[in-house]
Amino acid sequence: MSKEQKDALEKRAKENAAAMAKNKALNDAFNAGKEALTAKNYDAAVDAFKKGAELDPNQHVIWANLADTYLAIAATKTGADQQAAIDQGLEAYQKAITLKPDEAPYHNNYALALAKAKKIEEAKTELTKAAQLDPTQAGKYYYNLGAVLVNTGQTAASEDFFKKAIESDPNYADAQFQYATALSAKLTTGADGKVTAPPGMQEALNKYLELQPNGQFAEAAKGMLQMIGATIQTDYSNPNAPKKGPTKKK
Repeated sequence: MSKEQKDALEKRAKENAAAMAKNKALNDAFNAGKEALTAKNYDAAVDAFKKGAELDPNQHVIWANLADTYLAIAATKTGADQQAAIDQGLEAYQKAITLKPDEAPYHNNYALALAKAKKIEEAKTELTKAAQLDPTQAGKYYYNLGAVLVNTGQTAASEDFFKKAIESDPNYADAQFQYATALSAKLTTGADGKVTAPPGMQEALNKYLELQPNGQFAEAAKGMLQMIGATIQTDYSNPNAPKKGPTKKK
């Protein structure tokens, strides 16, 4: 083996060793971040994910987890500190999406963060992308955004997303109930004291009870139907329940 060949071989060996060391450090940082995030040790998680991003800024999964960490921090803060954490989360989500634009959950999570920042139109755009990338999860994506809007006091804006959730999956029981609840803001009371429901509200409540006759919102749904003077059916049955076979005579 010539000197040139030996030098080339040694150089390749050193490069391989450096790559292996970098990969180990990257994996160690990511795993440490995941463990800290699970343990709700958010400061340690941020440090670990940032270290991973410095080792390899092209790892979209690291940016996504860093974003998740910032949003978890935001949930523990108020005022300017909360907004700062949300902004950092949004920035990290943007980097993850730039690296992996076809990952539907990234667009979904980014949309939820945008909603918390009251950037509704931008959230709607991102959620639409998530639904287009993974139509099978569209109902869940729309429902999640509706829930975030309700939890952040933006109930009026939630109506559209709960409606989209049930359009994507008519058998999504909780979405039916939440859509009816959002519509309840449009109830009107006539001079005779009769309460009139907006279009779609009664149908959504009945659909919820059809799907979940004993669900967690069943009593609330019945109460809302009574309030609007609707007749409550008594023969609700879950269409997804297993069918019983014929009874054998003894």
